[in-house]
Amino acid sequence: MASLVNTLASKVAEAIPSIKEGSTIPSGYAIKEDNPEQATVDLGKLAGKNLIIGVPGAFTPPCSSHVPGYVGSYDKFSAKGIKDIYIVAVNDAFATQAWKEKLDSKQPNVHFLADDTGAFTNAVGLGFDATGLLGNARSQRYVAVVENNSVSQLFVEQAAPDVKVTAADHVLSQLK
Repeated sequence: MASLVNTLASKVAEAIPSIKEGSTIPSGYAIKEDNPEQATVDLGKLAGKNLIIGVPGAFTPPCSSHVPGYVGSYDKFSAKGIKDIYIVAVNDAFATQAWKEKLDSKQPNVHFLADDTGAFTNAVGLGFDATGLLGNARSQRYVAVVENNSVSQLFVEQAAPDVKVTAADHVLSQLK
């Protein structure tokens, strides 16, 4: 198991995101939230100041310890001007909704999204090959602060299991 985690870490470190501060979030990549048959959320068309959080996988231990910091701190993020928080996982909608329930997230401004084909994740250049451990390509762990469709800040972990620069407290302290 340790060797697979190390392999994932090295693959993430090799990946270079195509989005960066100042980039525009691509539109036309609808993602599923509540309906497993219909994609309804286009992250490239968000108004205001929002967070997009990419995670490698619903129910994985690092992700299940990462996301509750955002759910529990929504009011603090809101006080800094954040309208909504979008958690994006390359999983199916059944998995992301079950994960939302397992994490007991009742915060209406925190959205759990299924990028089931990985199209959005690939469009922003933040995917990596996780077939050895998770069975398919997944998202790197990142947080993008997006203001009216433009990335104002971007935090990307160097290794998939890490939750350091993308931890809720760290991002909250760095918000401009």
